[in-house]
Amino acid sequence: MAMGFQEQKKPDYRPMFFSMADEWKDIESDESIFEFSVKSSDTSLTTEIEHQVRLLSNSLGEPRLFFSEIETSVCADGECKLANIKVYWNLLGNYVGYGTYDKYPLTKFEHDPFEKADYQKLHKLLLDDNSVLKRRKMSDLIDKIPVSLSNINSKDLDGISGATKKEIKESVVKGGLYSCYTIWHLVHGDAKKKIRKNLETIGADDLKEYFLYSLYKDYQIYGLKQLSQADFRVHSKQIVSIFKSTNALTRTYILKKLPTDLYSEKEITNQLYTMFPGVDLNSKTLLINKLEFAAPDAIEILAGFLDNMTKNQLKHYLKYLEENTLRITNTMKRNLRKVSKDKNYAHSYLIDAFLKTNK
Repeated sequence: MAMGFQEQKKPDYRPMFFSMADEWKDIESDESIFEFSVKSSDTSLTTEIEHQVRLLSNSLGEPRLFFSEIETSVCADGECKLANIKVYWNLLGNYVGYGTYDKYPLTKFEHDPFEKADYQKLHKLLLDDNSVLKRRKMSDLIDKIPVSLSNINSKDLDGISGATKKEIKESVVKGGLYSCYTIWHLVHGDAKKKIRKNLETIGADDLKEYFLYSLYKDYQIYGLKQLSQADFRVHSKQIVSIFKSTNALTRTYILKKLPTDLYSEKEITNQLYTMFPGVDLNSKTLLINKLEFAAPDAIEILAGFLDNMTKNQLKHYLKYLEENTLRITNTMKRNLRKVSKDKNYAHSYLIDAFLKTNK
């Protein structure tokens, strides 16, 4: 099986699609890290092609991407054609982009070349590491139908065996199921697993701060999970910054891992608790539960967000106030009275009862 991309003496790192910034532009060196095998999908052959995965580093010698030039056969209608692509993974093994070669466009049914929209759709599919393609065999993704001469050229077919099932038509290239399926499994298969296993060999500990201060969510989460309690103190400003924009699971992780003495710092308290209305339900509960460690400003900040609390959250907040009545300010009392009279707030009666008991 001919290796088409070997005609290129020097790798061309330009991607067609790339979900990161411009890391690929500053690449000065690459190093072969490991190989992985790709079996031919041509059932008449038993060929396995070895592909190198290379670590790309910038001008400072800092690892930035993993890269591989992949060649594989794609068989649909009894004939096989080669697909040549350049694949990029980030340092965690997550797909971030791909490129093609001018001489070797990707193809679909009857070997028609991909159109611009097809390439965009493939990139979107590859970004989804939980695609329906992950759990299905190729035979599960097509509806077996009789084929007549009248429909042999139908663009809805990915070969004469059947038509793409309706449930996945929106996510794959029309007429290109075989290409999409083959490439998705290459990108999310053995190579991805090996990249993650090789993370420590590229000096991941030295990259801890790079991950933590990155703009990329997966890097930030990985960086957070490498931090010790002492590190949380050193990087508290960045951790609070991540808290503002991350997902619910990561917020929960941060609130549980954050050392209790950091809650008592006025700046951190103000930033965390002023975000109360915009965070998820579990984070709100954790913030209320952490009041005993927080700076005094925390309970006053929350007094302005009473109507953002669930019944149980409000009960916990009011219980804390009952146990710490000396910390109730005049501003807080005004807010409590205001919300207790709000007929649109279903739990205002709890505040009214609290005020009557704690005059």
